[in-house]
Amino acid sequence: MTDQPGGMPHRREVQDLLVEQMRQDLSRPVWWKRLWGRLSIAGGVLVVAGAGVAGVVLLEQRPVSDTSIVYCLEGAFRNPDGTLSGAAASIATPDGVVPIDDAEAVCVQMWEAGAFAENDPLSTTPATGVAPSKFTMCVTDEGEAAVVPGRIECSTLRLHPFED
Repeated sequence: MTDQPGGMPHRREVQDLLVEQMRQDLSRPVWWKRLWGRLSIAGGVLVVAGAGVAGVVLLEQRPVSDTSIVYCLEGAFRNPDGTLSGAAASIATPDGVVPIDDAEAVCVQMWEAGAFAENDPLSTTPATGVAPSKFTMCVTDEGEAAVVPGRIECSTLRLHPFED
């Protein structure tokens, strides 16, 4: 290379430094061939696989296995302490607890009886309630029925969808 008059001072040294830096950059292994790159890829694969397994387990449909109790929820939310909002119902007789065949019918009776209405506890004639028109049947981890007013996705309440 010939020096050009009026060019940048130390042009040749700067150019040699730039060429050397480019050679080093081109000879450096790409990020996925380095140890940290490989660990990042392995960690990403584990996170995606774990999320997939968690999604399948969380969304797994379950049948109602415990028919002695039904949870009738006030709405599509949980209490601040994580418990189900609403009330639980069971039918007891002198002989023991009777299995509940129609969980929605039990909850409709509770809503119509005013179980979730804002009533004065000292009133002798509590106000009746109105039952919602649509329900979603979910199942708790223990296999108990949980009837939620409205159409929702059971996983939002950390419940399983009902398996017919």
